[in-house]
Amino acid sequence: MLGLLAIFILITLPFFIDAPELTYPELKGLVIGEKVHEGASLYTELVDSSGPLAGWFNGLIDVVFGRSMTARHILSFVLIFLQAAYIGIVFSNQKAFAEHTYIPSLIYVIAFCFSFDTLSLTPELLGAGALLPALSSLFKEIEFREQRSESIFSLGLYISIASLFSFSYSVLLIGSFITLMVFTRSNVRKYLLLIVGFALPHLLLLAIYFLKDGLSAVWQFYYVPNFSIHAVRYMSSGALWTLLTLPLIFLVVSVVMMNREARLSKYQTQLVQAMFFWTLFALGQVFISRDFRPQNFVSVIPGLCFFITHFLLIVPKRKFAEIAIWVFLAGTVLISNLARYGALDSVNYRDLIVRRTDSPYKGKRLLVLDEGWEVYANNQLASPFLDWNMSRSIFSQPEYYENVILVSNGLKNDLPEIIRDKHNLLQPYLDRLPELRKHYRRQGDSYVRTDTK
Repeated sequence: MLGLLAIFILITLPFFIDAPELTYPELKGLVIGEKVHEGASLYTELVDSSGPLAGWFNGLIDVVFGRSMTARHILSFVLIFLQAAYIGIVFSNQKAFAEHTYIPSLIYVIAFCFSFDTLSLTPELLGAGALLPALSSLFKEIEFREQRSESIFSLGLYISIASLFSFSYSVLLIGSFITLMVFTRSNVRKYLLLIVGFALPHLLLLAIYFLKDGLSAVWQFYYVPNFSIHAVRYMSSGALWTLLTLPLIFLVVSVVMMNREARLSKYQTQLVQAMFFWTLFALGQVFISRDFRPQNFVSVIPGLCFFITHFLLIVPKRKFAEIAIWVFLAGTVLISNLARYGALDSVNYRDLIVRRTDSPYKGKRLLVLDEGWEVYANNQLASPFLDWNMSRSIFSQPEYYENVILVSNGLKNDLPEIIRDKHNLLQPYLDRLPELRKHYRRQGDSYVRTDTK
């Protein structure tokens, strides 16, 4: 583990020496954390579809570190290292390979470095930490002598916790259900335990919001948007495949070589087949995520570690296995850094990195009624309306009484100093809300607060 830590430090050292620019998912985490720290309740007082555990965690991080990106990157580093150590222990304890090895831990930290944004402290990284115990529970259930009610209940519970960070991880419940049907002798009772384990955290969340009269808000702003397939594309598919070229080559070669050369026990063969299903559904999770960017692929990395490790262990000579590891390490890090510094024409991070803005406002409490919310990098969000994809439907339909109430309560409880409104969407609401209208005057493409109290 100390050797693994040293290697991980060397791989990521350029990342800390020359820190990357702020990305939109990181900025979103900063803004949500500030609002939660201020006491805003998710969904009832903050219009956004991020997972509740991610929002509360961002609030805690804001309390401890404020807007320090260095602290967040260090914490991401620690979390990835702990996940790498844990997956090595899981595979070793479950006898997934012919010999005890921590090669999966090494592959895990290398694969995590295929793009610079994978070291960001975002819901995907946090949720990935809950998927690893879920994978351990799945392995225990496949191992016949370990079949117990606790393991299958824990499988559903951990996937549910991961989904409360990033809802797209819910698809792995379907993958686990199919895997259990194919590779275990589970009865109906166990499938119900799996479903109950998954449903319990979500029912607890709904109960909490029911008690605070926010059930409709959590349904409207969390569950409904996450059931849709709509995604924000921060990178093109071609760019992502370029970044993943070497890991995917190793994955394909590993699967082919295992089918030809591997000598596995029946139990290990079942684990291989189960991991194949897990990896397929993890890939499916990538394409149903709310946004499309490199870090979404972190759920695929455990499968990558599993198959590449099997490949390295069946290589006849250790010398060739060591060469393969060095090629994987050097190639992954090289492609990642070339892409980051613009040396690869097929990879462009332009839409992922927060654009520099010429806004004259700094240190203000703002509300932005358009998609250009990069101004929050130097300002704070006032009012609940963060996610413009959801807020647009509210501000574009002032004829609905429910929308008028939402806007009225949202602005009155947290009056912005500046409301940037290029399309003058706020005017119909000001006409209906005279108490609110007296606080603002139109100035250019914005509304400026006339009183500072």
